[in-house]
Amino acid sequence: MDLQLAEAVIATFREGEAISHFNRLSRFPYRSWVRVYGWLDASGLALYFLDRLKTLEIETAVPPRVLRRLEENAINNREKTARMFDEFVTLNREFKAAEVSYANLKGFTVVPDACADIALRCQFDLDFLVDVKDIHRCESILTKRGYSLAGTGKNVKEFKAGSERLPSVRDLYKAKSQRSVEVHFVNHNEADGSRQYGKLSRVRSTRWKDLELPALSDLDKFIEHALHLLKHLKSEWTRASWILEYVNFVASYQENRAFWIEVQKNLASDSEVKVAVGIATLIAERSFGMAFVPEILKWSVIELPVRVRLWVERYGNRVLLAKFPGTKLYLLLLRAISDNDARPIRRKAFPFHRPATISIEHGNRSLMLQLHQFCSQVSYFFFRLRFHLQQSFLYKIEETRWKRSVASLHS
Repeated sequence: MDLQLAEAVIATFREGEAISHFNRLSRFPYRSWVRVYGWLDASGLALYFLDRLKTLEIETAVPPRVLRRLEENAINNREKTARMFDEFVTLNREFKAAEVSYANLKGFTVVPDACADIALRCQFDLDFLVDVKDIHRCESILTKRGYSLAGTGKNVKEFKAGSERLPSVRDLYKAKSQRSVEVHFVNHNEADGSRQYGKLSRVRSTRWKDLELPALSDLDKFIEHALHLLKHLKSEWTRASWILEYVNFVASYQENRAFWIEVQKNLASDSEVKVAVGIATLIAERSFGMAFVPEILKWSVIELPVRVRLWVERYGNRVLLAKFPGTKLYLLLLRAISDNDARPIRRKAFPFHRPATISIEHGNRSLMLQLHQFCSQVSYFFFRLRFHLQQSFLYKIEETRWKRSVASLHS
């Protein structure tokens, strides 16, 4: 991958004269763009970048074939988004009719605060926050819509419907017959003051066309965005577009002093949120730049533990510029955040267990479908094996450097 070109793409979102961005982009030949296609798509920046080129009126800075590819992806993604929105509306209507206590998460609710046009986002699933007391009603609705349980995690269930064949990466922006829903649930027995349960008590209505939809409050959306970023920074892969959307969200509340006062209250009372906001702000400033940074966000950066700040400064850009599926540099962040026993972290450097199953099990599968799913699973196994071998080796090298850097902080 051409890292200089990837850096130039991110730089276009920072302030600066259009001619300087034009000159920087136009010096890269077509073959450099081909090498960066995978990162551009996986990072979620491709369509945002196209929109930025048009805003700056510098489309001719990129080769014509690259521009055509971006334009085709934008057309396909707009159609895919429209289909997903139809499903989004249908599920909302059925949840409301069944009197499910829920709220929409991420996805379509990021407009207009974090994203001016939802068709610029490469979206894969629909997310809902549901009170656990209504989880069975929610599952029943999804089952009637043809969904099957595809996976479970802590306080989350994933459902899929449609084609049993895995969608191809080549069709990333195209409408798919397979549909995906993630249901995040909270325990209604928890006290109302808890951050998780309290979100459902603070939902607000958002109008989409002729439909009133429940969404998180503005404050909860901001906090959720920061926590979502922290969650992924503490894992192998973080999409650069999430950082850009954080920048956009902050800018959209530039004139809302009351909002930042509420943010200040929450940061003062919740250490995890304070760290999440501090990390998100620092990495956003260093990568995309932030024209507006309220005092509370500056304070959250200052309050970051020294080792956490060091990790962002050393590895933040490397994480955002990494090719999918990412790196193991997040293990150093885990060590920076936690002073606990490092052995669980070391075990993540090279896990000795099979990768997750990537296909849905169905009782009546044709022989060809079984063969296709088996081949996909085998391919995925070797894909993950290669990742662990390569990244574990690089992690061990970086771990030594990291220890020296941390030691120098105390010398």
